Amino acid sequence: MSTEHSHEHFPEGASCCSGSCGSGSCCCSGDAIGPVPAVLGIALFISALAAGGDSLAGMAAYVGSYLLIGWDVLKAAFLGMMRGRAINENFLMSIASLGAMFLGDYSEAVGVMLFYRVGEYLQERAVGSSRRSVSELMSLRPEAVHVKKAGAVDDVPPSEVLPGSLIEVRPGERVPLDGVVTGGCSVLDTSAMTGESLPVEAGSGSSVLAGYINGQGVLEVCTERDWRHSALARVQELVEAASGRKSPLEGRLSSFSRIYTPLVISIAALVFLLYPLVTGGSWADGLFRALVLLVISCPCALVLSIPLGFFAGIGRAARQGILLKGSNYLDALRKVKTVVFDKTGTLTEGVFSVDEVLPRDGVSPEELLYWAAHAELSASHPLGRSIVKAYEGTLFPDRVAELVEVTGGGVSARVEGRPVLVGKKSFLQEAGVRTEEGEDRGVTVYAALDGILLGCLRLSDRVKPGAERAVRKLRELGVSNLVMLTGDSSSAGTEVGLKLGMDGVFCGLMPAGKLEHVRRLKPETGLLAFVGDGMNDAPSLAAADIGIAMGGVGSDTALQAADVVVMKGDPLAVPLGMMLSQATERIIVQNIVLILGVKILVMVLGILGLAGMWAAVMADVGVCLLAVGNSMRIFRVKLDM
Repeated sequence: MSTEHSHEHFPEGASCCSGSCGSGSCCCSGDAIGPVPAVLGIALFISALAAGGDSLAGMAAYVGSYLLIGWDVLKAAFLGMMRGRAINENFLMSIASLGAMFLGDYSEAVGVMLFYRVGEYLQERAVGSSRRSVSELMSLRPEAVHVKKAGAVDDVPPSEVLPGSLIEVRPGERVPLDGVVTGGCSVLDTSAMTGESLPVEAGSGSSVLAGYINGQGVLEVCTERDWRHSALARVQELVEAASGRKSPLEGRLSSFSRIYTPLVISIAALVFLLYPLVTGGSWADGLFRALVLLVISCPCALVLSIPLGFFAGIGRAARQGILLKGSNYLDALRKVKTVVFDKTGTLTEGVFSVDEVLPRDGVSPEELLYWAAHAELSASHPLGRSIVKAYEGTLFPDRVAELVEVTGGGVSARVEGRPVLVGKKSFLQEAGVRTEEGEDRGVTVYAALDGILLGCLRLSDRVKPGAERAVRKLRELGVSNLVMLTGDSSSAGTEVGLKLGMDGVFCGLMPAGKLEHVRRLKPETGLLAFVGDGMNDAPSLAAADIGIAMGGVGSDTALQAADVVVMKGDPLAVPLGMMLSQATERIIVQNIVLILGVKILVMVLGILGLAGMWAAVMADVGVCLLAVGNSMRIFRVKLDM
């Protein structure tokens, strides 16, 4: 799941067609017409119209205005020819307008070049606007970080701040680095990072990510990562890479354009050669019709509309807190027929609470919790953190040594020099600890000291508020198989699965077991998406057709293994992403039908002599602007959740 990307994304401020007009070169003029040449060119054009093209002054004015307005296009066409990439829109506009000048149609040559340049400018502005929802994230890097040292506060570049530093975040400022609040309280705007519209309260112990906005009050934060590994830097990397991975449709279109443009140029040449021979008309009339055909033939609008449609879809998804690593994944989401969910942290909140403490005879509840909490003191699993939280006594980290965390099993440690095991029944049994027989109820964690069972703890986890609605919406969207995989006991997993209406529930799975089920569940038609929290689920995320990491933007595992990262761990993001994929596909199909329909119509009219260059330029540039505007509709599409 590499994040490498090409440089074919839209450069800042440019209206690149993300590909070629048949030859691998950008088909757009690159620079918008400057204000001074534009004003002078238009003034000369008006004076030429007033003087008339027959006079020497009028001809000079036409030529001067043509060069002022079209110089950049002529220059780009010449450079393209020198580099062996002549077949692009600059070349076609240059040949067509110069041909019109040669035929004595000076006003038409200058007029269509002016209209073309104005259209390019408007198109450039529209494309630039389409980038803003994504590029906003690229401009959030802080200028300086307020680092607290020895009672003083120094402003330091973010790249120089090390993990473990104390920083100050003032009201109205963005949190510059990931960390934990150690002092102060405030309300944070997290919308830029998570898509969450409601403010979030933060106080001592709250985790914060770079990019959050501090609403009120001064916060003291202990940083956990440097800038390069912060959540905001990772988001920027994902956003920048997103346009580099093309959808299959974009790849097919690039191949089509390389065949289409030379073909139309050949047809234009045949029109020029055959028109006088077949109809008896003049060679000049045949040349003019061929030039009209050349102007309308360039597939710039077609090549632009598809990547722009996907880019707009990626931008809308980013606004909703869904980051896609490429347009190919946005395109693929609409084809998903099987969705496999991890349970803990994905469908459930992953915030457990200890409901029952069940010690064996001769062991007090306080003693059981003491040994279990110390063994779990440095463990990363949410069950372990809940056990530590449940212990109300004093914790002694210096008494814990040799901690080993076994993924999907439990932890072993030496507490006060004595071996302690905490985890699943099977984990303790494999270590030689005798446990009670029978089926566990709910989430049950066992603890043993010196190889002897101390008792067990029963914990509960809440289903996320949006989980049931997400499952219903996925079925409405055509997902035929919904499966849940969990490492929890059969009773705990089945209870959640039945509540959500899953088609299948598989419990007691280690990461390797989840991976095996993902491979087995892949449908014969359609794609499989795996949704996990991005930690223990990395193998399954990588093996699925589409890996979706929930709330894993701060995790190396999530970013490397997943294709889609949901910054706010809401299951509703899965059907939301599928709906965006479907909406994007509808808009792209509309663009293709519109562009091809208009081009074919004007081509036929041009060959019949019923459409001049004005109509050709309006059809080319005008339909491109319509496609850009249609692509922007994705930001206004209502998604009924």
